[in-house]
Amino acid sequence: FLCSSRDGKALENFLQDYFDGKVKRYLKSEPIPRITAAPSRSTLVAENFDSIVNDDSKDVLIEFYAPWCGHCKSLEPKYKELGEGLSGDPNIVIAKMDATANDVPSPYEVSGFPTIYFSPADKRTAQEIQRESATSVSYLKREASNPLVVPDEPKKKKKKSEL
Repeated sequence: FLCSSRDGKALENFLQDYFDGKVKRYLKSEPIPRITAAPSRSTLVAENFDSIVNDDSKDVLIEFYAPWCGHCKSLEPKYKELGEGLSGDPNIVIAKMDATANDVPSPYEVSGFPTIYFSPADKRTAQEIQRESATSVSYLKREASNPLVVPDEPKKKKKKSEL
């Protein structure tokens, strides 16, 4: 494309289009997934990342994972349980993104898997956190900008012998 003319006209036109905002930037992204039943649990891709993560009204927990990663696979059941447990909370999003199939936007950096960040609603700063904290409701209660809505544990029925 740019080497098609010796006079540099193609390069000049490309640069002009770039500075005029006519050149679409390349973004490695999977297709945007359909809306899930629980909006508090999201699958992020590069194309929908900003709209979900930068929602100033929501606290966001993000796991950057790789499908082949053993640590990611072992974290999955606990992470899913956390998402299901907080599915009734409209102020928090438990999200995950396949960092091998999508460009990871800055300021997020992924050097290993899983990499987990928490982004409070009122700060929009990316805080990398440890795996153990990622599934901890107490961590989220402490760090979240919005009060966490955690459903009460169902009360166990007493046995007749306990009455």
